[in-house]
Amino acid sequence: MPEPEPKSYAKRLVKGSIIIFTASVLSAFIAILLRAFLARSLNAADYGLFYFIFSLISLPTLFYDWGFCKALARYTPEFFVKKEFGAIKSSMALVTLLQAISALSIVAVLLVFSNQIALTIFKTGAAVLPLRILCVWILVNVVYRILGATFQGLQNMPALALIGFLLDMSNFLMVVLFVGVIGWGVGGVAVAYFAAMSAVTVFGLAYLMRRYSQVFKEKMLINKPLFKKLFVFALPVFIGSLAFIVLQYADTLLIGVLRTNAEVGFYQVAQPIASLLLYLVGALSTVFFPMVSEMWTKGESRILRSAMHFLTKFSFVLLIPATLVIVAFPDIIIRLIFGEGYLAGATALQILGSASIVYTLFTILFITINGICKPIIGMGVVGAMACLSLVGNLLLIPSYGIEGAATAFFASYALGSLLLFYFVRKFLRFTMPILPLFKTVVGGVLTLLLIFGLKFLLPLSPWPEAFAVMIPSLLFYGVWILATGAITKDDLRLIARIVPMPKWLVKLISKLVK
Repeated sequence: MPEPEPKSYAKRLVKGSIIIFTASVLSAFIAILLRAFLARSLNAADYGLFYFIFSLISLPTLFYDWGFCKALARYTPEFFVKKEFGAIKSSMALVTLLQAISALSIVAVLLVFSNQIALTIFKTGAAVLPLRILCVWILVNVVYRILGATFQGLQNMPALALIGFLLDMSNFLMVVLFVGVIGWGVGGVAVAYFAAMSAVTVFGLAYLMRRYSQVFKEKMLINKPLFKKLFVFALPVFIGSLAFIVLQYADTLLIGVLRTNAEVGFYQVAQPIASLLLYLVGALSTVFFPMVSEMWTKGESRILRSAMHFLTKFSFVLLIPATLVIVAFPDIIIRLIFGEGYLAGATALQILGSASIVYTLFTILFITINGICKPIIGMGVVGAMACLSLVGNLLLIPSYGIEGAATAFFASYALGSLLLFYFVRKFLRFTMPILPLFKTVVGGVLTLLLIFGLKFLLPLSPWPEAFAVMIPSLLFYGVWILATGAITKDDLRLIARIVPMPKWLVKLISKLVK
């Protein structure tokens, strides 16, 4: 007897998310090690210079992607369900061709004007070599991104997770080699990134061709209907991505232009630590996007609404305690990973950590609005966010530096969450699980008050204080969530069915659930 659809979707969502999340956590650990190694191997100015260059070189991604990777991820599951393997191969070839032409044009311009860019924007000739190396990195990144979109569309989460993990691991090993052993400095970091990307892309392409041989055996047919199908979805995604570029890179670039490279370094300490909080929702959304497409194609709106409730509630429940740790102990975290010289990023880290909550809600809603084929709405929302971000950064960075940039980030994603909720509610009749979220937020606020109260009452050195404060505080949060019914017995039964759990643990938690 076939498995009921809701349970089948839930199992796929959780299984895929666990795979992506586990790989993401490992990747995040390696990425943090990489940045910690660089922060201790380079001075703050050189560390900031590389990420200033990397932020600038990442800007053209949009102008060779054109939104086609999203379109590829969107339509691949549809083609696969219909067994139209030739359409998958043709779509990959078409997207590769379009992006390669665009990327080559961009790289040629950047290489020709690399000296002028280095002296005008980065204000140092030391930026020329890493800038030129990263230009070549762009060409390899084209193929890597198409591989990722294809694996996502095929819903092969282990493969998607693997290439992401291998890239971060390769980046770290290559940086240790070229910076730590050979001592090439900022240029060595760029060489390391290029070498790692090249190796992982070759591996990923070989695996894809072997694993999905039925796709590559089919005849390739690039025609006008296929181009139109991809283009109609890609165009609004591309226009919306223009705004996403502002959201992703305006803060770092404007800090570099309006303040100093050292402050870019401080911000690039706070940002990756705060982004650790986003790996859970990132894993969920990576799996959820092609599933939204599938559910919407099949007309299963009710199941989709249930899945959104599940995602929203549990993302908040799991994210808030991690946020509390960052808000309460930013100095300890920065000192442990990056050293005393980067403590100037502590306040920005607290703001960005808090912003992860609204970012989570935004991501779930944005994935949904794109998955139900309403990318024009997503484009408009992100455009409004970008305007707020740009204005906020221009107003706040000159006076408040990296703290101003973090505040603009928070405000932009709060606006985006409100606007997207309005539209998702309109098209899907989706209602937010208000009461569970309210109970969760209240529990988080009370836990934070308990943390600061215990910190005030316990005059201990930083590390003993952190353990003495966080253990009882997180226990209080967990008991609050269960006792107030933020998680119900029905939720617990669903989790127990789709996630292997010891029976004694289920019984113990059930006794605490209201």
